[in-house]
Amino acid sequence: MPKLKLSLQLFLGSLVFLTGCETVPVTGRSQLIMVSNSQVASMAAGEFSKMSKLPNDPRLEQIRRVGLKIVMAARRDDPHGLLPPANQWEFAVINDKSPNAFAMPGGKIGFNVGMFPYASTDDDIAVILGHEVAHVLSQHSSERISQALLMQVGAVAVDEATKNQSARTRQAWLTGFGLGAQLGVLLPFSRSHESEADHLGLIFMSRAGYHPEAAPLFWQRFSAASATKPPEFFSTHPADETRIRQLQVWMNEAKAQSKPALKP
Repeated sequence: MPKLKLSLQLFLGSLVFLTGCETVPVTGRSQLIMVSNSQVASMAAGEFSKMSKLPNDPRLEQIRRVGLKIVMAARRDDPHGLLPPANQWEFAVINDKSPNAFAMPGGKIGFNVGMFPYASTDDDIAVILGHEVAHVLSQHSSERISQALLMQVGAVAVDEATKNQSARTRQAWLTGFGLGAQLGVLLPFSRSHESEADHLGLIFMSRAGYHPEAAPLFWQRFSAASATKPPEFFSTHPADETRIRQLQVWMNEAKAQSKPALKP
């Protein structure tokens, strides 16, 4: 099937050509970015505005205080200004019982009420927000959108290259491409993003004056309280055991940047 082979070669060639146009701070990893940070920030702001917030929650001040210290620490590795200055960040306690928190491009941080049972101290919150701010600094949202766009281009290339084949053959190729993209590209990249955010988040929390030793302890508690998870190969996140082991490996690097707590 020469035409299919040529189309896939062109697609993979374009992927190689585009990869490496950006570099993640600290880790130095090359990444593919096809959408601007401002575009993603605009989309994020729209989603943030729709969320159910608890402006009078007494824990909001703690989230803001810890979050601003993390942001200040992370901005030292932000030569392109991806993280807004401290006075432009918006913080919210989200009325959602799922254990989750997030930071968005453009300066939005949300902390679900369902996460508080797992985060009783400033150190715990610093673990979580360090990880989330690291996602923003590393442009992981832009990178994932870019990967999804490329996968769509690849699917179109496969569809075009097999248009003269039987419906069964075309479906087999598209299914194989989709499964290969999911297991061979999207999920591994997602796991690498989570590990990268753990790595940078550990550094940021230590630099902000918090105790990085709290990170593996937090994930141990979180893992023990969580429901059964899929095998790592089929997951968007590293296995809890992998995550904890990696944090221990990065611990000395983080401790070397430990500073007295910053004042926002």
